[in-house]
Amino acid sequence: MPLFYYARQSSLATKEGAKLWHLSLKKVGRAVDAQQLAEVIAEKSSGDVHNVIRNLMTVMRSQLLNSRTVRLDGLGTFTMKARTRGKGVVKSEDVNPNQVTALRCQFTPEYTRPAAIGTTRALIQGVEFEKWKGTTADDSGEEENPLG
Repeated sequence: MPLFYYARQSSLATKEGAKLWHLSLKKVGRAVDAQQLAEVIAEKSSGDVHNVIRNLMTVMRSQLLNSRTVRLDGLGTFTMKARTRGKGVVKSEDVNPNQVTALRCQFTPEYTRPAAIGTTRALIQGVEFEKWKGTTADDSGEEENPLG
């Protein structure tokens, strides 16, 4: 299945006064949740996959909150990042958790090196684009089984 896109005009004008158009990706249907993933994986394998996914999330959270990075082969790497925007201090000994303005989990897709292609990210390798044929950019395009 391709990545659908549509044209979106910038709300900001260039120095010349032109409002340029940009490609914007279209999301189709509802977000796929862990239960749906587990069901599709279960069809392809055996065992209680939903329990495995729940346990994976619990263990990943525990590891991430213990200053560890989590790498899933073939998928990518998860790591925690803290932002202290606008809350810098003069002396290093004054650094403290009260400076944190945002905490997030960063995901970086895994790199692969296919022969003669160069470095790519595993999750986006071989991506195809197709122009969205819906009536508007907000057209939900819901489908019954987004996992095929």
